[in-house]
Amino acid sequence: MSRLGSTHVPAATVAVLILTVLSGCATRIPPGMELDTPRAAWNAFRQHYCIRPEGEALKVRASLHYSRTEPIRRTNRTLVSLWGDFDGPMRLDVSASIGKLLAHIREDGDGLLVFYPAEGEAYAHRNPVLGATRLGMPFPFSLSRLAHAVMGYFSGLAPRRYAQAAQDGERYVYEFDKGAVRRIELDRLGRPLLLEGTINQTGGEVRWSFTMDRFEDAAPGVIALPDRLTLSLDNGEQGVLHIKSRELMIAPWPARSLALELPGNITPIRLDNGYTDEKTGELPTIREDEQ
Repeated sequence: MSRLGSTHVPAATVAVLILTVLSGCATRIPPGMELDTPRAAWNAFRQHYCIRPEGEALKVRASLHYSRTEPIRRTNRTLVSLWGDFDGPMRLDVSASIGKLLAHIREDGDGLLVFYPAEGEAYAHRNPVLGATRLGMPFPFSLSRLAHAVMGYFSGLAPRRYAQAAQDGERYVYEFDKGAVRRIELDRLGRPLLLEGTINQTGGEVRWSFTMDRFEDAAPGVIALPDRLTLSLDNGEQGVLHIKSRELMIAPWPARSLALELPGNITPIRLDNGYTDEKTGELPTIREDEQ
């Protein structure tokens, strides 16, 4: 990796940078424009992938291939339906390839609720990230932020300003001094290819990477979205999300469509007893009757 030094800059890029300086803000950069400076590529990323889409809700269907290496090697493939409001609750249903429902998940301002219909068990946690981790779903960020990323909206993950930038071949690399995300890589069109960060789990800090590729062919002036998103942890766990369809909805979902009602005889098992600090990421101690 080498620092960006003196380089030939296309006239279009020079015009963009001059207008940026004169106006005091980032001039609109058309999607699909190749950019030869990290600053211009970052501006394009912020304009195209950090602005909420013009809609209130979303709906996504995808397949998920999960694999891990510890404590034993395991792989499985499931189907997922993800839907919710950009500023409200998010729902996720997971089913086997034969169509059998495996889990119903709801995330909102009160935390995470997960229901396993086959086992007749439900679990809840005030912190969605810690709750998912406790249930064997080590997401480094919330379900809502994952859904936003699938729709090409990375504002909740990407810091506004980088500490330093460098060029690595055809990629621009941005480093950050603080926050959950410490590294972002963009291509020459300003499209996100990689986000890296850390999450605290039982046993210490785990590093994660979130990669995007297979950007769909987009019409001129339209922002291209990734058809494959891969979430990997340095402990060997990996989830590959293949997007089958996604839909941006003008109106929010009806409340009943986002509800997760449990059978009357089921009370959620709390996983957050003793949980007090959402910022440190420390996990609460599990009582023996909760295991």
